[in-house]
Amino acid sequence: MFEELTGGPLPSGRRPDITLAIFPHLQEFIAVDLRRSPAAVALVATGEVFNEEYFRAVESEFAATLRAGQDHPFAHLMNMPTQVDDIVRGVAMNVILDRLGVDFHDEDNLPEVVVFVISGPILAAPVDQLVEGFSDLLSGRAEPADVAQWSEKVRELVIQESQAYPVTSDALGESLTGDALDPYIIWQNRN
Repeated sequence: MFEELTGGPLPSGRRPDITLAIFPHLQEFIAVDLRRSPAAVALVATGEVFNEEYFRAVESEFAATLRAGQDHPFAHLMNMPTQVDDIVRGVAMNVILDRLGVDFHDEDNLPEVVVFVISGPILAAPVDQLVEGFSDLLSGRAEPADVAQWSEKVRELVIQESQAYPVTSDALGESLTGDALDPYIIWQNRN
């Protein structure tokens, strides 16, 4: 499942360069950088992303966005929630990319990033299926011992997320239909 969702081709036909496994109710996530051989896998604490530098950058961009759009102030303010969402996600992605050694200022060489949010309907799937999918994502791209180690870490995080936010019957129904199993792409190299 994980390989199918995160390792499959993007709409452009290319495979993602970086896959992030986000556990919304936990204090860490997994970053898989497939641009290298062997693949680089990291457990990243959310505090490394959502730190004082992050909040200052969001505040600065929000202030500039809030003051823009004076030609059509009502239309500008009506669109503000979308702009704030873009700022919050964009700054977070820049911090994550920087943490992974990506120069996010070099727009011609930005990697394709897929974010796999492991919550809700995804948690209704058997843990072994998620772990096997993650293992498949790394198989042949990392040392077997590393694949086993990271697969076990994924198992641990999936179980923790399941305990932090138990699956509802609605989420179970969505998982059975497959409607909610698409990865969330928040950064894409459009060049």
